[in-house]
Amino acid sequence: MSGTAVAVAAGAIHLGYSGWAVTGFVVGTLVISQMLYLGLILLMTREESLSRREGSASEAPSDKLIPIHKSQQSGL
Repeated sequence: MSGTAVAVAAGAIHLGYSGWAVTGFVVGTLVISQMLYLGLILLMTREESLSRREGSASEAPSDKLIPIHKSQQSGL
C-alpha cells in the first residue's frame, strides 16, 4: 500500500503536479488501497465461514475421534 502511494507520488511529481495535487493523489491512493484491503478481508472471512459451515454439516465432531477400547484405557 505504501509502495503504491510512493509510486503515485513519484509519478505525479514527475508529471509536474503541484504539492497539493500530489498530496491528493497519495491520499486517494491510500483510501482506495484501504478499501480494497477491507474487501479482501471480508471475502476471506465469508469464504472461511462458508467452509466451516459446510464442514460441520457434512461430518459430526465425533467422526474425527479415534475410538478407544477399554483395554487401551486401562493400559492392558
